[in-house]
Amino acid sequence: MFKGPLGNRDFRYLLSGFAIGQMLGPLQFLTQILWVQAYAPENVWLILVALIGASRGVGAVTFGLYGGALADRFDRRKLLIVTQVLLVFSTTAIALLMLSGISGVFGFVLFFLLTFLSAGLQAVDAPTRLAIVPDILGPKLTASGMSMNQVAAQLAMPVAMFSAGFVIDALGFGYAYLVSGSGHLIAVFLLMLMRYAPKDSQHTARQRSYGMRETVNDVRFGLAYARQHTVVLWVILLLVTMMSLGFPSTANLGPTWITTVVGVEIRTMGYVVMAWGLGALLAAVALMVFPNIERRGRLIALGALLYCGSFVVFVAHPSVWNAVLGNLGIGAGMTLAMVNSTILIQQLVPNEVRGRIMSIFQLNMGFAQLMTLPIAVAAQWLSLQTLLPIVAYLTLAAVGLILLTRRQLLRA
Repeated sequence: MFKGPLGNRDFRYLLSGFAIGQMLGPLQFLTQILWVQAYAPENVWLILVALIGASRGVGAVTFGLYGGALADRFDRRKLLIVTQVLLVFSTTAIALLMLSGISGVFGFVLFFLLTFLSAGLQAVDAPTRLAIVPDILGPKLTASGMSMNQVAAQLAMPVAMFSAGFVIDALGFGYAYLVSGSGHLIAVFLLMLMRYAPKDSQHTARQRSYGMRETVNDVRFGLAYARQHTVVLWVILLLVTMMSLGFPSTANLGPTWITTVVGVEIRTMGYVVMAWGLGALLAAVALMVFPNIERRGRLIALGALLYCGSFVVFVAHPSVWNAVLGNLGIGAGMTLAMVNSTILIQQLVPNEVRGRIMSIFQLNMGFAQLMTLPIAVAAQWLSLQTLLPIVAYLTLAAVGLILLTRRQLLRA
């Protein structure tokens, strides 16, 4: 009945859980931003909005490399189940905090601590989820499977972004956040239905203790491998540069730009932000239709330049049309760069070190979240309208310099 990656039962379950999580993820993200924006003091609200990204970034950087080491040593399906169960608890705790009406210093400290812990769990989940796909599908179907992953995610994302404003407006912050946690419960159920059998190298838990020393050694080996492999190293550095400069302004501060600078109401904000999902969907569908492209490096470069150019459009003038067109290109460019980078690295890296390399790759998101705070502090001082165009041109220049000086990326 099914062909290609969908013919694999385990992949169908993994894909379904991932798509549902992606559908509810934007609701969770936007609810956090708008809750802080609504309850924070006026003189520091932008900095506190940025602290959401900073909390996520610290969690991702703190737990990311450790998560990759775990993914290479333990049953990846069981590891995903554990992280999703813990995410159910952390999401529920944040929702209850919002429902209780607690704000002030204590409320915000607790909120940011829970956000940090959730980001740490997601930093373990993400490289594990990426590393398990080649295990399930094999090398021939991995590229198609990763592209299909993105198609499923991007089909869900426009719907999620479009409806987020209506859900928050109808249910309030707490209940909207509680709804977003149902995706983790569904993911647990689907993971439990899988029949995945781990590789021999992932039976460490049954054979010997795996403590801090072993973890540090595994992390050091992964870092050394990435440093010695020129293409892998520069793909990671390109994405770190692009995301660290571009993502804080377009994603973490993007809703704030749209609602405060452009002047779009929360209820109708979904019409604007859904353009990001539509652009990402178009790029993901194109990658699924043409899965066997050899020159992945050229697509990575195209995606990075499209992302940076669209960032310039997004902040060039505070209008709805600029926001829509910018989001459309940002979504397409980010998908092209991220998906092709993931596929290329998975093709170059052996299974026994794949989790660690994917965790290093995922650090680009951690650094991106961390950079939100200094950008927001500068924006609080200069204003968003002054700072973000400067950051946009800086991002374009930095990415262009890497592509001009590291031509091996284009040949990869």
